[in-house]
This record gives sequence, C-alpha cells and structure tokens, in this order.
Amino acid sequence: MENFKIQIITAKSEICSLIRKTLDAGRYTVFCTSGEYIDEEFLKAFDTRIDCLILDKGLEDGLNRKIKEKFRNIPIICLPSLGADSQESNGVTNISEPFKLSELKKAVDEVCMGLNK
Repeated sequence: MENFKIQIITAKSEICSLIRKTLDAGRYTVFCTSGEYIDEEFLKAFDTRIDCLILDKGLEDGLNRKIKEKFRNIPIICLPSLGADSQESNGVTNISEPFKLSELKKAVDEVCMGLNK
C-alpha cells in the first residue's frame, strides 16, 4: 500500500523521531502528536484518515482507553506493553519490553501487508 498513513500518539516527542527514522518514508506517511497536545480536545477534534495508530504507554489510562475506543476500527500498535508478548488481540498489537525498533517495524509491515490483502 503506497502512502500507508500512520499516526503516533506519545508523551515523548523523541519517540516520534525514532519511529520516523525507522520506517520507510517512501512507503509510510507518519504523523505525530506528542506531549501536552494529547488531551480530550485533541481526541474530539482528531478526524484524519489513518491506516494504523501507534500508541505509547506513557499516556494517562483513561485517555488511552478513549483513544483505543475511538480508533477501534483500525489496527493499533501499543508501545511497549509491560508483561505482554508481541501478540495481537482485538486488533491491538502489543510490543513487549524492552522496546525494539526492529520489532515495531515488523509489526507495522505486517499490518500494512494485512490491509493490502
């Protein structure tokens, strides 16, 4: 899929930079929202069409649940999920500790290939 759109939601802007450098810019378009911009108002206003959501664990639990609910119809990759294996459940892929960019790239590639079928 050309221009597969990925939205990253993270408390730390450096996570966005790392992920952007890891993913193929010709294949993926990466958007990022980080830090203080992640709140209820952001969630209400966010209506960009995306193919995949990468969600950082550093977000407040209530907001994290609301984000997952709003985007339940697209693949979600959670970074990293303590105590979780790299597995998928209910459309959510959990990346295990310690966080490895190669593992994330593989998960994103698999999601992209799955949507192309």
